[in-house]
Amino acid sequence: MRPKINRLLCAMTLLTVAIPVWARTHSTTAYSDGTTTIAGTHLKAGDYQLKVEDNGTELQVIQDGKLLAHVPIQWVQLPNKAKTTEVMLDNNQITEVQFGGETQAVQIRSNQ
Repeated sequence: MRPKINRLLCAMTLLTVAIPVWARTHSTTAYSDGTTTIAGTHLKAGDYQLKVEDNGTELQVIQDGKLLAHVPIQWVQLPNKAKTTEVMLDNNQITEVQFGGETQAVQIRSNQ
């Protein structure tokens, strides 16, 4: 009886440790010409990596390996799968990121 309980506990522990590995990170690169903002944060000219975990509540804005901002987001359902990954702009503000092959996108929540 005791070995079965030990095996069960060991299996549950391994499963608990493995769950974060299953979470997927969505990522894309965006270029700013120096006039772009995201949730009130001004992005100087250059390339930025935008990353979000599955079901995450924040988008990470990274440049040259340095985390510049955590931006609040909400997931929205798309009518169809996005064909390509796209960063959507409205008046030089990043408002949404769609990930190729996915039926969900992230909308940027403004800090203003």
